[in-house]
Amino acid sequence: RGTMLAEYTRELQAQLDAVYAKTRALDDEFGPARRAAITRCEADLAAAREALGAVELEVNALPRSERAAGLEELKAHKAKIAALAADLKRAVVSLPRDELLGRDDPEEAATLRGEREEAHARLLATHDRTRAGTRKLRDAARTVAETEEIGAAIMGDLAAQRQTLMHSSGVLRATAERLPPSRQP
Repeated sequence: RGTMLAEYTRELQAQLDAVYAKTRALDDEFGPARRAAITRCEADLAAAREALGAVELEVNALPRSERAAGLEELKAHKAKIAALAADLKRAVVSLPRDELLGRDDPEEAATLRGEREEAHARLLATHDRTRAGTRKLRDAARTVAETEEIGAAIMGDLAAQRQTLMHSSGVLRATAERLPPSRQP
């Protein structure tokens, strides 16, 4: 049983690798060649799903003690297939748009890809500047809060000192009033 599972898993991984490579190469295809490449990717993805079914049957036939590891691996393969299917779907959805916009010229597509990469780089730079600005604002807000706290403490100290001075002045006045007139200047 283990050898069949290993064989099916190797076959599945080979198919996934092929679909991955073909999906990544779709950006280099244009017009009818792109449509044909998408069709080939869809067929390879269907074959990978069939291989996944065979792996799943073998995993479910494993003894309970060995099944957990097989189920984890199966889950990872399902996630890979889902990601590849999403990539392929994006390629299929962009196909009519590219054809409508006349993006079947390799040079124009390369120019558009370059513009897209430049826009992405600008967006990342803007994001970095925004994060730096946000960080500076947080630091400034923290400084303001600390300054307010220190100011409140100083005001409290000054109020206490005022009270002490007022009390001392009152004691001095009372003492001065009790002194005999001859001792007063």
